[in-house]
Amino acid sequence: MDFETLIFEEESGVGIITLNRPANLNAINYKMIREYVDALKAIREDDGIRAVIVTGSGKGFCSGADLGSVEIPLNVMKSLEMRSYVQDHLQNMMFSMLGLEKPIVGAINGMAAGAGCNLALASDIIIASEDARFTQIFVKRGLVPDMGGMYLLPRLVGMAKAKELIFTGEIIDAQEAYRIGLVNRVVPADKLMAEAQEFAKKLAEGPTRTIGMAKKMLNKSFESDLETVLAYEANAQGIAISTKDAKEGFSSFLQKRRPKFKGK
Repeated sequence: MDFETLIFEEESGVGIITLNRPANLNAINYKMIREYVDALKAIREDDGIRAVIVTGSGKGFCSGADLGSVEIPLNVMKSLEMRSYVQDHLQNMMFSMLGLEKPIVGAINGMAAGAGCNLALASDIIIASEDARFTQIFVKRGLVPDMGGMYLLPRLVGMAKAKELIFTGEIIDAQEAYRIGLVNRVVPADKLMAEAQEFAKKLAEGPTRTIGMAKKMLNKSFESDLETVLAYEANAQGIAISTKDAKEGFSSFLQKRRPKFKGK
């Protein structure tokens, strides 16, 4: 697939999406939103791709929404126009990530600011370069977080820390992000993609449908009561036991060998 704002590659069952507007620190414009959603749709429909990496080109991951690309300048944008911009455009990127059955590894190579920070948080596993920085910068513009920030952030760092980061717009570095649970691991900058590819390849070799069902349950677990979660678990387990990968899992156990899952 050829894109203007992204680079898309596939390697060993892993789809790699690289945000590619380095001159703008990979700021999100309308075309990037459309192309990003299209790329994830293509990944969803391709059984050969079983995990995803999202990263950025150049020195930053994503500096957030490209304010220069908004059709109506923010300083004159009216309430309904802003609501439409967020709901009909920015949020599509988040929904396309959270709704994807296949696991997503965020390889965060530099600044992740505003909507760019929340794009990173929508990944299932976040691996940060030592050069990575994160900020909910919205408050500096008199705005509230969008693109799922107020849903995703407290689930990772807890309510108290989420309020601190959102109310202040503070920039935190990779080590602080790791300390508070915002990212899964921090690696040297020159090893970021190798680490992300190794992790994503491990996920791609797993039982894809099972991982997808677990992802869906986990994303809903905070707003579900115990009875609902247990019912979903039972239903999902009923589906999982009928998959070819479950049969392979049991066979490999009995034969004392490593399972070879096919994602089916």
